Amino acid sequence: MSTDNSNNHLSEFLSFETKQHQSSSSDDITIGRHALDQLLESKLGNEITWCAQQLATNNKHNNDSSDEINSSVLEEEVTKLMGTPAFQQINAQIRECPLSLLLPSNQTTSVNNRSEDDGSNKKSREESTAAANNNKPATTSFSLFDLMDSQKGAFMLPPRIMAQQVIDADQRHGNNIMTTNNSNDDAVQNYSSSSGNTADSTQQANNNNNNSKSALELLEQAEDMEDLSPDVDSWEQIRSILYRGLTNKTNVVERRRYFNVHMLIFDKCQKTNGGGGGMFRSQTWGLTFNIVGLILSLSNEFEKEDDQMHIMTDLDLYWDSCHHLVLSLSHLAMEYVTSSVGHEKEMERMSLGLCSILCTDVSSCVLAMMEPMAGWFEVWARFVGPSTLMSILRVSGLGEVVLRRCESRGRNEASKRLHEMIRQRDGSSSVTPTLEDLEESNFLQSLSILRVITSRCDATLGSMGSIFCCNATLSSFLSADGIVSSDEVQAMLGTKEQCLSIAEQEEMRSRLLKPFRDVLLLRESTPALVDADLEELCTQVVSLIEQLC
Repeated sequence: MSTDNSNNHLSEFLSFETKQHQSSSSDDITIGRHALDQLLESKLGNEITWCAQQLATNNKHNNDSSDEINSSVLEEEVTKLMGTPAFQQINAQIRECPLSLLLPSNQTTSVNNRSEDDGSNKKSREESTAAANNNKPATTSFSLFDLMDSQKGAFMLPPRIMAQQVIDADQRHGNNIMTTNNSNDDAVQNYSSSSGNTADSTQQANNNNNNSKSALELLEQAEDMEDLSPDVDSWEQIRSILYRGLTNKTNVVERRRYFNVHMLIFDKCQKTNGGGGGMFRSQTWGLTFNIVGLILSLSNEFEKEDDQMHIMTDLDLYWDSCHHLVLSLSHLAMEYVTSSVGHEKEMERMSLGLCSILCTDVSSCVLAMMEPMAGWFEVWARFVGPSTLMSILRVSGLGEVVLRRCESRGRNEASKRLHEMIRQRDGSSSVTPTLEDLEESNFLQSLSILRVITSRCDATLGSMGSIFCCNATLSSFLSADGIVSSDEVQAMLGTKEQCLSIAEQEEMRSRLLKPFRDVLLLRESTPALVDADLEELCTQVVSLIEQLC
Protein backbone atom coordinates (compact mmCIF):
# COMPACT_ATOMS: atom_id res chain seq x y z
CA MET A 1 0.00 0.00 0.00
CA SER A 2 1.35 3.52 -0.87
CA THR A 3 2.24 6.05 1.81
CA ASP A 4 0.25 8.88 0.12
CA ASN A 5 -2.97 6.86 0.10
CA SER A 6 -2.37 5.90 3.72
CA ASN A 7 -2.01 9.54 4.74
CA ASN A 8 -5.22 10.41 2.87
CA HIS A 9 -7.15 7.64 4.59
CA LEU A 10 -5.70 8.70 7.93
CA SER A 11 -6.80 12.30 7.32
CA GLU A 12 -10.36 11.12 6.53
CA PHE A 13 -10.49 9.06 9.66
CA LEU A 14 -9.28 11.94 11.89
CA SER A 15 -11.81 14.24 10.25
CA PHE A 16 -14.51 11.73 11.16
CA GLU A 17 -13.28 11.63 14.79
CA THR A 18 -13.55 15.41 15.02
CA LYS A 19 -17.07 15.41 13.58
CA GLN A 20 -18.09 12.84 16.18
CA HIS A 21 -17.73 15.60 18.82
CA GLN A 22 -20.01 17.87 16.84
CA SER A 23 -22.68 15.61 15.40
CA SER A 24 -23.95 12.10 15.71
CA SER A 25 -25.91 11.80 12.49
CA SER A 26 -26.08 8.48 10.66
CA ASP A 27 -24.44 9.99 7.56
CA ASP A 28 -21.35 11.05 9.50
CA ILE A 29 -21.08 7.61 11.15
CA THR A 30 -21.21 5.90 7.76
CA ILE A 31 -18.48 8.21 6.42
CA GLY A 32 -16.33 7.54 9.50
CA ARG A 33 -16.67 3.78 9.20
CA HIS A 34 -15.70 3.95 5.56
CA ALA A 35 -12.59 6.02 6.42
CA LEU A 36 -11.60 3.54 9.14
CA ASP A 37 -12.02 0.58 6.78
CA GLN A 38 -9.86 2.28 4.17
CA LEU A 39 -7.16 3.03 6.75
CA LEU A 40 -7.02 -0.53 8.05
CA GLU A 41 -7.11 -1.97 4.56
CA SER A 42 -4.19 0.23 3.45
CA LYS A 43 -1.92 -0.65 6.37
CA LEU A 44 -3.14 -3.80 8.12
CA GLY A 45 -5.03 -5.62 5.40
CA ASN A 46 -2.67 -8.58 5.17
CA GLU A 47 -2.18 -8.86 8.93
CA ILE A 48 -5.90 -8.78 9.69
CA THR A 49 -6.58 -11.44 7.07
CA TRP A 50 -3.89 -13.71 8.54
CA CYS A 51 -5.23 -13.21 12.11
CA ALA A 52 -8.76 -14.00 10.99
CA GLN A 53 -7.61 -17.21 9.41
CA GLN A 54 -5.74 -18.20 12.57
CA LEU A 55 -8.81 -17.56 14.74
CA ALA A 56 -10.99 -19.60 12.40
CA THR A 57 -8.50 -22.48 12.44
CA ASN A 58 -8.21 -22.48 16.22
CA ASN A 59 -11.97 -22.36 16.60
CA LYS A 60 -12.32 -25.32 14.21
CA HIS A 61 -9.65 -27.38 16.04
CA ASN A 62 -11.39 -26.76 19.35
CA ASN A 63 -14.69 -28.07 17.85
CA ASP A 64 -16.47 -24.94 19.04
CA SER A 65 -19.86 -24.89 17.36
CA SER A 66 -20.74 -21.41 18.53
CA ASP A 67 -19.96 -18.22 16.64
CA GLU A 68 -18.11 -16.77 19.63
CA ILE A 69 -14.28 -16.81 19.78
CA ASN A 70 -12.32 -17.70 22.88
CA SER A 71 -11.25 -14.53 24.66
CA SER A 72 -7.75 -15.76 25.41
CA VAL A 73 -7.13 -16.68 21.81
CA LEU A 74 -8.50 -13.30 20.63
CA GLU A 75 -6.29 -11.42 23.09
CA GLU A 76 -3.24 -13.32 21.89
CA GLU A 77 -3.94 -12.57 18.25
CA VAL A 78 -4.60 -8.89 18.96
CA THR A 79 -1.30 -8.65 20.82
CA LYS A 80 0.49 -10.11 17.84
CA LEU A 81 -1.28 -7.67 15.54
CA MET A 82 -0.25 -4.68 17.65
CA GLY A 83 3.35 -5.82 17.51
CA THR A 84 3.52 -5.82 13.72
CA PRO A 85 5.61 -3.09 11.97
CA ALA A 86 2.55 -1.87 10.09
CA PHE A 87 0.64 -1.14 13.32
CA GLN A 88 3.66 0.60 14.79
CA GLN A 89 3.92 2.80 11.67
CA ILE A 90 0.27 3.88 12.00
CA ASN A 91 0.81 4.70 15.68
CA ALA A 92 3.90 6.74 14.86
CA GLN A 93 2.09 8.69 12.12
CA ILE A 94 -0.78 9.57 14.45
CA ARG A 95 1.61 10.80 17.15
CA GLU A 96 3.91 12.78 14.85
CA CYS A 97 1.46 14.30 12.36
CA PRO A 98 -0.05 17.72 13.47
CA LEU A 99 -3.84 17.81 13.40
CA SER A 100 -3.84 21.31 11.84
CA LEU A 101 -2.28 19.80 8.71
CA LEU A 102 -4.62 16.84 8.53
CA LEU A 103 -7.96 18.59 9.19
CA PRO A 104 -9.71 20.97 6.72
CA SER A 105 -9.17 24.75 7.23
CA ASN A 106 -12.72 25.42 8.40
CA GLN A 107 -12.52 22.82 11.18
CA THR A 108 -10.54 24.05 14.18
CA THR A 109 -11.97 21.86 16.91
CA SER A 110 -9.30 19.58 18.39
CA VAL A 111 -9.75 15.86 18.93
CA ASN A 112 -10.37 15.09 22.59
CA ASN A 113 -8.56 12.30 24.37
CA ARG A 114 -10.71 9.18 24.59
CA SER A 115 -9.22 8.37 28.02
CA GLU A 116 -10.92 11.33 29.72
CA ASP A 117 -13.71 10.56 32.11
CA ASP A 118 -17.33 10.67 30.97
CA GLY A 119 -18.02 14.04 32.58
CA SER A 120 -15.10 15.70 30.80
CA ASN A 121 -16.10 14.12 27.48
CA LYS A 122 -19.68 15.37 27.81
CA LYS A 123 -18.59 18.90 28.63
CA SER A 124 -16.10 18.91 25.74
CA ARG A 125 -18.75 17.69 23.32
CA GLU A 126 -21.15 20.44 24.39
CA GLU A 127 -18.47 23.09 23.89
CA SER A 128 -17.52 21.65 20.47
CA THR A 129 -21.19 21.53 19.45
CA ALA A 130 -21.71 25.16 20.43
CA ALA A 131 -18.62 26.26 18.47
CA ALA A 132 -19.74 24.28 15.43
CA ASN A 133 -23.21 25.81 15.56
CA ASN A 134 -21.70 29.28 15.49
CA ASN A 135 -19.83 28.39 12.30
CA LYS A 136 -22.86 26.87 10.61
CA PRO A 137 -24.92 28.99 8.16
CA ALA A 138 -28.16 30.48 9.41
CA THR A 139 -31.15 28.21 9.21
CA THR A 140 -33.98 29.05 6.87
CA SER A 141 -36.61 28.58 9.57
CA PHE A 142 -36.84 31.47 11.98
CA SER A 143 -39.27 33.67 13.83
CA LEU A 144 -39.75 37.10 12.30
CA PHE A 145 -40.70 38.58 15.65
CA ASP A 146 -37.59 37.17 17.32
CA LEU A 147 -35.47 38.59 14.52
CA MET A 148 -37.05 42.04 14.86
CA ASP A 149 -36.53 41.96 18.63
CA SER A 150 -32.90 40.98 18.24
CA GLN A 151 -32.28 43.92 15.91
CA LYS A 152 -33.61 46.40 18.50
CA GLY A 153 -35.79 48.48 16.20
CA ALA A 154 -33.79 48.14 13.00
CA PHE A 155 -36.92 46.84 11.22
CA MET A 156 -39.26 49.59 12.41
CA LEU A 157 -41.25 51.28 9.66
CA PRO A 158 -40.92 55.06 9.26
CA PRO A 159 -43.57 57.12 11.07
CA ARG A 160 -46.83 57.47 9.16
CA ILE A 161 -47.77 60.94 7.97
CA MET A 162 -51.49 61.41 8.38
CA ALA A 163 -53.64 63.99 6.62
CA GLN A 164 -54.74 65.56 9.87
CA GLN A 165 -51.13 66.06 10.95
CA VAL A 166 -50.46 68.04 7.76
CA ILE A 167 -53.62 70.10 8.22
CA ASP A 168 -52.79 70.87 11.85
CA ALA A 169 -49.21 71.78 10.92
CA ASP A 170 -50.54 74.20 8.31
CA GLN A 171 -52.80 75.75 10.92
CA ARG A 172 -49.92 76.16 13.36
CA HIS A 173 -47.88 78.05 10.78
CA GLY A 174 -50.57 80.65 10.33
CA ASN A 175 -52.13 79.66 7.00
CA ASN A 176 -55.78 80.52 6.45
CA ILE A 177 -57.38 77.11 5.98
CA MET A 178 -60.54 75.48 7.08
CA THR A 179 -60.72 74.69 10.77
CA THR A 180 -61.45 71.12 11.88
CA ASN A 181 -63.98 70.03 14.46
CA ASN A 182 -61.56 67.89 16.41
CA SER A 183 -58.53 69.05 18.37
CA ASN A 184 -55.04 67.98 17.45
CA ASP A 185 -54.87 65.29 20.14
CA ASP A 186 -58.26 63.85 19.21
CA ALA A 187 -57.29 63.73 15.53
CA VAL A 188 -54.03 61.91 16.19
CA GLN A 189 -55.83 59.46 18.45
CA ASN A 190 -58.53 58.77 15.85
CA TYR A 191 -56.01 58.12 13.11
CA SER A 192 -53.97 55.86 15.39
CA SER A 193 -57.01 53.77 16.21
CA SER A 194 -58.04 53.57 12.56
CA SER A 195 -54.66 52.09 11.65
CA GLY A 196 -55.24 49.22 14.05
CA ASN A 197 -51.87 49.64 15.80
CA THR A 198 -51.07 50.49 19.41
CA ALA A 199 -48.49 53.27 19.57
CA ASP A 200 -45.48 52.41 21.67
CA SER A 201 -42.97 54.81 23.20
CA THR A 202 -40.92 55.07 20.01
CA GLN A 203 -43.98 55.84 17.87
CA GLN A 204 -45.09 58.44 20.38
CA ALA A 205 -41.70 60.11 20.12
CA ASN A 206 -42.03 60.17 16.35
CA ASN A 207 -45.46 61.78 16.62
CA ASN A 208 -44.06 64.45 18.91
CA ASN A 209 -41.28 65.08 16.40
CA ASN A 210 -43.81 65.37 13.54
CA ASN A 211 -45.79 67.93 15.53
CA SER A 212 -42.82 70.30 15.35
CA LYS A 213 -42.51 70.05 11.55
CA SER A 214 -44.15 72.23 8.95
CA ALA A 215 -46.80 71.02 6.55
CA LEU A 216 -44.27 71.01 3.69
CA GLU A 217 -41.81 68.85 5.64
CA LEU A 218 -44.54 66.36 6.49
CA LEU A 219 -45.69 66.20 2.87
CA GLU A 220 -42.12 65.53 1.74
CA GLN A 221 -41.92 62.56 4.11
CA ALA A 222 -45.36 61.12 3.31
CA GLU A 223 -45.24 57.59 1.90
CA ASP A 224 -48.83 56.34 1.83
CA MET A 225 -51.50 58.05 -0.23
CA GLU A 226 -54.23 56.42 1.83
CA ASP A 227 -52.95 58.31 4.87
CA LEU A 228 -53.07 61.62 2.98
CA SER A 229 -56.55 61.04 1.60
CA PRO A 230 -58.64 59.06 4.11
CA ASP A 231 -61.77 60.90 2.95
CA VAL A 232 -62.85 63.48 0.39
CA ASP A 233 -62.80 66.47 2.75
CA SER A 234 -59.33 65.69 4.09
CA TRP A 235 -57.86 65.32 0.63
CA GLU A 236 -59.48 68.57 -0.51
CA GLN A 237 -57.73 70.37 2.37
CA ILE A 238 -54.43 68.72 1.47
CA ARG A 239 -54.87 69.77 -2.17
CA SER A 240 -55.59 73.33 -1.08
CA ILE A 241 -52.42 73.40 1.05
CA LEU A 242 -50.42 72.18 -1.92
CA TYR A 243 -51.93 74.79 -4.22
CA ARG A 244 -51.25 77.68 -1.85
CA GLY A 245 -47.66 76.53 -1.58
CA LEU A 246 -47.35 76.50 -5.37
CA THR A 247 -48.71 80.02 -5.81
CA ASN A 248 -46.77 81.61 -2.93
CA LYS A 249 -44.26 83.73 -4.81
CA THR A 250 -42.67 85.24 -1.69
CA ASN A 251 -40.50 82.14 -1.11
CA VAL A 252 -38.96 80.82 -4.32
CA VAL A 253 -37.18 77.86 -2.69
CA GLU A 254 -40.30 76.71 -0.87
CA ARG A 255 -42.35 77.12 -4.02
CA ARG A 256 -40.04 74.74 -5.87
CA ARG A 257 -40.25 72.25 -2.99
CA TYR A 258 -44.03 72.27 -3.20
CA PHE A 259 -43.78 71.60 -6.93
CA ASN A 260 -41.46 68.64 -6.27
CA VAL A 261 -43.96 67.29 -3.75
CA HIS A 262 -46.67 67.53 -6.41
CA MET A 263 -44.63 65.43 -8.81
CA LEU A 264 -43.76 62.93 -6.09
CA ILE A 265 -47.38 62.46 -4.98
CA PHE A 266 -48.57 62.24 -8.59
CA ASP A 267 -46.07 59.45 -9.25
CA LYS A 268 -47.25 57.57 -6.16
CA CYS A 269 -50.86 57.82 -7.31
CA GLN A 270 -49.96 56.78 -10.83
CA LYS A 271 -48.01 53.70 -9.69
CA THR A 272 -50.92 52.66 -7.48
CA ASN A 273 -53.41 53.24 -10.28
CA GLY A 274 -51.41 50.93 -12.51
CA GLY A 275 -51.87 53.08 -15.58
CA GLY A 276 -55.61 52.67 -15.89
CA GLY A 277 -58.37 53.58 -13.48
CA GLY A 278 -57.10 53.11 -9.96
CA MET A 279 -58.26 54.09 -6.51
CA PHE A 280 -56.39 57.44 -6.55
CA ARG A 281 -57.72 58.78 -9.85
CA SER A 282 -59.47 61.69 -8.14
CA GLN A 283 -56.17 62.67 -6.51
CA THR A 284 -54.33 62.73 -9.83
CA TRP A 285 -57.03 64.99 -11.26
CA GLY A 286 -56.79 67.34 -8.29
CA LEU A 287 -53.00 67.54 -8.56
CA THR A 288 -53.21 68.30 -12.29
CA PHE A 289 -55.76 71.03 -11.67
CA ASN A 290 -53.25 72.54 -9.22
CA ILE A 291 -50.62 72.62 -11.99
CA VAL A 292 -53.10 74.32 -14.31
CA GLY A 293 -53.66 76.95 -11.61
CA LEU A 294 -49.89 77.36 -11.14
CA ILE A 295 -49.32 77.99 -14.85
CA LEU A 296 -52.13 80.53 -14.98
CA SER A 297 -50.73 82.22 -11.88
CA LEU A 298 -47.24 82.38 -13.41
CA SER A 299 -48.77 83.85 -16.58
CA ASN A 300 -50.39 86.62 -14.54
CA GLU A 301 -47.06 87.36 -12.86
CA PHE A 302 -45.36 87.52 -16.23
CA GLU A 303 -47.75 90.20 -17.47
CA LYS A 304 -46.88 92.51 -14.57
CA GLU A 305 -43.76 94.60 -14.97
CA ASP A 306 -42.98 94.63 -11.23
CA ASP A 307 -42.93 90.83 -11.14
CA GLN A 308 -40.19 90.33 -13.74
CA MET A 309 -37.64 89.42 -11.08
CA HIS A 310 -39.86 86.61 -9.82
CA ILE A 311 -40.33 85.32 -13.37
CA MET A 312 -36.57 85.42 -14.01
CA THR A 313 -36.04 83.38 -10.87
CA ASP A 314 -38.91 80.98 -11.60
CA LEU A 315 -38.26 80.58 -15.32
CA ASP A 316 -37.18 76.98 -14.81
CA LEU A 317 -40.26 76.40 -12.67
CA TYR A 318 -42.42 77.80 -15.47
CA TRP A 319 -40.89 75.42 -17.99
CA ASP A 320 -41.03 72.41 -15.63
CA SER A 321 -44.67 73.15 -14.83
CA CYS A 322 -45.68 73.14 -18.49
CA HIS A 323 -43.68 69.98 -19.09
CA HIS A 324 -45.25 68.23 -16.10
CA LEU A 325 -48.70 69.34 -17.30
CA VAL A 326 -48.17 67.68 -20.70
CA LEU A 327 -47.04 64.44 -19.02
CA SER A 328 -49.95 64.52 -16.57
CA LEU A 329 -52.43 65.06 -19.38
CA SER A 330 -51.02 62.00 -21.14
CA HIS A 331 -51.53 59.85 -18.02
CA LEU A 332 -55.03 61.16 -17.40
CA ALA A 333 -55.99 60.61 -21.03
CA MET A 334 -54.80 57.02 -20.86
CA GLU A 335 -56.77 56.40 -17.67
CA TYR A 336 -59.89 57.93 -19.20
CA VAL A 337 -59.58 55.83 -22.36
CA THR A 338 -59.11 52.57 -20.45
CA SER A 339 -61.90 53.27 -17.96
CA SER A 340 -64.37 54.77 -20.48
CA VAL A 341 -66.62 56.00 -17.69
CA GLY A 342 -66.69 58.75 -15.10
CA HIS A 343 -65.12 62.21 -14.80
CA GLU A 344 -67.09 63.63 -17.71
CA LYS A 345 -67.60 66.93 -15.89
CA GLU A 346 -63.93 66.99 -14.94
CA MET A 347 -63.10 66.55 -18.62
CA GLU A 348 -65.03 69.70 -19.45
CA ARG A 349 -63.43 71.53 -16.55
CA MET A 350 -59.95 70.45 -17.65
CA SER A 351 -60.62 71.38 -21.28
CA LEU A 352 -61.70 74.87 -20.21
CA GLY A 353 -58.54 75.19 -18.09
CA LEU A 354 -56.33 74.15 -21.02
CA CYS A 355 -58.03 76.66 -23.29
CA SER A 356 -57.44 79.34 -20.66
CA ILE A 357 -53.73 78.47 -20.61
CA LEU A 358 -53.52 78.65 -24.41
CA CYS A 359 -55.18 82.07 -24.31
CA THR A 360 -52.17 83.47 -22.41
CA ASP A 361 -49.38 84.34 -24.84
CA VAL A 362 -46.42 83.35 -22.68
CA SER A 363 -47.79 79.95 -21.63
CA SER A 364 -48.83 79.22 -25.19
CA CYS A 365 -45.32 80.07 -26.37
CA VAL A 366 -43.69 77.75 -23.81
CA LEU A 367 -46.02 74.90 -24.79
CA ALA A 368 -45.36 75.61 -28.48
CA MET A 369 -41.62 75.08 -27.91
CA MET A 370 -42.40 71.67 -26.40
CA GLU A 371 -44.97 70.45 -28.93
CA PRO A 372 -45.61 72.77 -31.90
CA MET A 373 -48.23 70.46 -33.42
CA ALA A 374 -50.34 70.61 -30.23
CA GLY A 375 -51.11 66.91 -30.30
CA TRP A 376 -52.16 66.94 -26.66
CA PHE A 377 -54.84 69.54 -27.42
CA GLU A 378 -56.26 67.43 -30.24
CA VAL A 379 -56.51 64.40 -27.92
CA TRP A 380 -58.40 66.30 -25.25
CA ALA A 381 -60.65 67.97 -27.81
CA ARG A 382 -61.91 64.50 -28.73
CA PHE A 383 -62.97 63.76 -25.14
CA VAL A 384 -65.85 66.26 -25.29
CA GLY A 385 -68.71 66.51 -27.76
CA PRO A 386 -68.71 69.05 -30.62
CA SER A 387 -71.38 71.25 -29.00
CA THR A 388 -69.55 71.20 -25.66
CA LEU A 389 -66.26 72.06 -27.35
CA MET A 390 -67.93 75.03 -29.04
CA SER A 391 -69.22 76.22 -25.66
CA ILE A 392 -65.74 75.87 -24.12
CA LEU A 393 -64.19 77.83 -26.99
CA ARG A 394 -66.88 80.49 -26.70
CA VAL A 395 -66.37 80.92 -22.93
CA SER A 396 -62.57 80.94 -23.09
CA GLY A 397 -62.27 83.00 -26.29
CA LEU A 398 -59.51 80.72 -27.62
CA GLY A 399 -60.84 80.77 -31.20
CA GLU A 400 -60.32 84.51 -31.62
CA VAL A 401 -56.90 84.34 -29.88
CA VAL A 402 -55.41 81.66 -32.14
CA LEU A 403 -56.84 83.34 -35.23
CA ARG A 404 -55.04 86.57 -34.32
CA ARG A 405 -51.79 84.65 -33.75
CA CYS A 406 -52.11 83.07 -37.16
CA GLU A 407 -52.67 86.46 -38.77
CA SER A 408 -49.57 87.84 -37.01
CA ARG A 409 -47.47 84.75 -37.88
CA GLY A 410 -46.88 84.00 -34.21
CA ARG A 411 -45.32 87.38 -33.41
CA ASN A 412 -46.36 88.99 -30.13
CA GLU A 413 -44.86 90.89 -27.23
CA ALA A 414 -44.79 87.86 -24.95
CA SER A 415 -42.51 85.96 -27.33
CA LYS A 416 -40.03 88.82 -27.39
CA ARG A 417 -39.97 89.18 -23.61
CA LEU A 418 -39.64 85.45 -23.10
CA HIS A 419 -36.75 85.26 -25.57
CA GLU A 420 -35.01 88.18 -23.85
CA MET A 421 -35.29 86.46 -20.47
CA ILE A 422 -33.89 83.21 -21.83
CA ARG A 423 -31.01 85.09 -23.45
CA GLN A 424 -30.18 86.99 -20.26
CA ARG A 425 -30.20 83.82 -18.22
CA ASP A 426 -28.42 81.42 -20.59
CA GLY A 427 -26.46 83.83 -22.77
CA SER A 428 -25.99 83.47 -26.49
CA SER A 429 -25.23 79.79 -27.03
CA SER A 430 -26.00 77.21 -29.67
CA VAL A 431 -28.80 75.68 -27.58
CA THR A 432 -30.57 78.97 -26.89
CA PRO A 433 -33.63 79.31 -29.15
CA THR A 434 -33.77 82.35 -31.37
CA LEU A 435 -36.70 84.71 -31.55
CA GLU A 436 -37.53 83.32 -34.99
CA ASP A 437 -37.72 79.83 -33.51
CA LEU A 438 -40.19 80.96 -30.85
CA GLU A 439 -42.39 82.78 -33.36
CA GLU A 440 -42.37 79.88 -35.80
CA SER A 441 -43.35 77.39 -33.07
CA ASN A 442 -46.09 79.74 -31.90
CA PHE A 443 -47.46 80.10 -35.43
CA LEU A 444 -47.39 76.36 -36.11
CA GLN A 445 -49.18 75.65 -32.84
CA SER A 446 -51.89 78.18 -33.68
CA LEU A 447 -52.39 76.60 -37.09
CA SER A 448 -52.74 73.16 -35.49
CA ILE A 449 -55.27 74.37 -32.93
CA LEU A 450 -57.25 76.13 -35.63
CA ARG A 451 -57.34 72.90 -37.64
CA VAL A 452 -58.66 70.98 -34.60
CA ILE A 453 -61.37 73.60 -34.00
CA THR A 454 -62.66 73.61 -37.57
CA SER A 455 -62.61 69.81 -37.86
CA ARG A 456 -64.02 68.91 -34.45
CA CYS A 457 -66.76 71.46 -33.87
CA ASP A 458 -68.84 70.24 -36.82
CA ALA A 459 -70.53 73.62 -37.01
CA THR A 460 -71.96 75.71 -39.78
CA LEU A 461 -70.27 78.87 -40.95
CA GLY A 462 -72.99 80.90 -39.26
CA SER A 463 -72.40 79.34 -35.85
CA MET A 464 -68.66 79.93 -36.16
CA GLY A 465 -69.33 83.47 -34.98
CA SER A 466 -69.70 82.22 -31.42
CA ILE A 467 -66.16 80.82 -31.64
CA PHE A 468 -64.16 83.45 -33.54
CA CYS A 469 -66.12 86.70 -33.23
CA CYS A 470 -66.77 87.07 -29.52
CA ASN A 471 -64.76 88.03 -26.49
CA ALA A 472 -64.20 85.58 -23.67
CA THR A 473 -66.91 85.52 -21.03
CA LEU A 474 -64.52 83.92 -18.53
CA SER A 475 -62.91 86.67 -16.48
CA SER A 476 -60.59 84.37 -14.56
CA PHE A 477 -60.24 80.61 -14.25
CA LEU A 478 -58.52 80.95 -10.87
CA SER A 479 -60.06 80.96 -7.41
CA ALA A 480 -58.72 81.26 -3.89
CA ASP A 481 -57.97 77.52 -3.54
CA GLY A 482 -57.24 76.66 -7.15
CA ILE A 483 -59.38 76.86 -10.26
CA VAL A 484 -63.12 77.29 -10.60
CA SER A 485 -65.28 74.35 -9.57
CA SER A 486 -67.11 71.95 -11.87
CA ASP A 487 -70.48 73.50 -11.01
CA GLU A 488 -69.23 76.95 -11.96
CA VAL A 489 -67.90 75.59 -15.25
CA GLN A 490 -71.27 74.01 -16.05
CA ALA A 491 -72.99 77.34 -15.41
CA MET A 492 -70.57 79.12 -17.76
CA LEU A 493 -71.07 76.62 -20.56
CA GLY A 494 -74.83 77.19 -20.53
CA THR A 495 -74.66 80.59 -22.23
CA LYS A 496 -76.23 80.98 -25.66
CA GLU A 497 -74.20 81.06 -28.86
CA GLN A 498 -74.06 83.92 -31.33
CA CYS A 499 -74.94 83.61 -35.03
CA LEU A 500 -73.47 85.68 -37.90
CA SER A 501 -75.16 87.36 -40.83
CA ILE A 502 -74.38 86.35 -44.43
CA ALA A 503 -71.83 89.16 -44.87
CA GLU A 504 -70.16 88.34 -41.57
CA GLN A 505 -70.01 84.65 -42.52
CA GLU A 506 -68.08 85.40 -45.72
CA GLU A 507 -65.73 87.67 -43.84
CA MET A 508 -65.15 84.90 -41.30
CA ARG A 509 -64.46 82.39 -44.09
CA SER A 510 -61.79 84.68 -45.55
CA ARG A 511 -60.08 85.12 -42.16
CA LEU A 512 -60.00 81.38 -41.56
CA LEU A 513 -58.63 80.56 -45.02
CA LYS A 514 -55.91 83.22 -45.18
CA PRO A 515 -53.23 81.73 -42.84
CA PHE A 516 -53.49 78.28 -44.41
CA ARG A 517 -53.37 79.64 -47.98
CA ASP A 518 -50.33 81.74 -47.06
CA VAL A 519 -48.51 78.59 -45.96
CA LEU A 520 -49.37 76.87 -49.23
CA LEU A 521 -48.09 79.88 -51.19
CA LEU A 522 -44.88 79.78 -49.16
CA ARG A 523 -44.54 76.12 -50.04
CA GLU A 524 -44.69 76.98 -53.74
CA SER A 525 -42.14 79.82 -53.49
CA THR A 526 -39.75 78.29 -50.91
CA PRO A 527 -40.34 74.52 -50.59
CA ALA A 528 -37.57 74.10 -48.00
CA LEU A 529 -39.50 76.15 -45.42
CA VAL A 530 -42.65 74.00 -45.45
CA ASP A 531 -42.48 70.26 -45.01
CA ALA A 532 -44.92 67.75 -46.48
CA ASP A 533 -46.85 67.23 -43.24
CA LEU A 534 -47.60 70.94 -42.86
CA GLU A 535 -48.60 71.17 -46.48
CA GLU A 536 -51.05 68.30 -46.08
CA LEU A 537 -52.47 69.85 -42.91
CA CYS A 538 -53.13 73.18 -44.62
CA THR A 539 -54.62 71.50 -47.68
CA GLN A 540 -57.13 69.55 -45.57
CA VAL A 541 -58.20 72.61 -43.58
CA VAL A 542 -58.67 74.73 -46.72
CA SER A 543 -60.87 72.05 -48.23
CA LEU A 544 -62.89 71.76 -45.00
CA ILE A 545 -63.48 75.51 -44.64
CA GLU A 546 -64.53 75.91 -48.26
CA GLN A 547 -67.22 73.27 -47.71
CA LEU A 548 -68.75 75.15 -44.75
CA CYS A 549 -72.04 76.76 -45.54
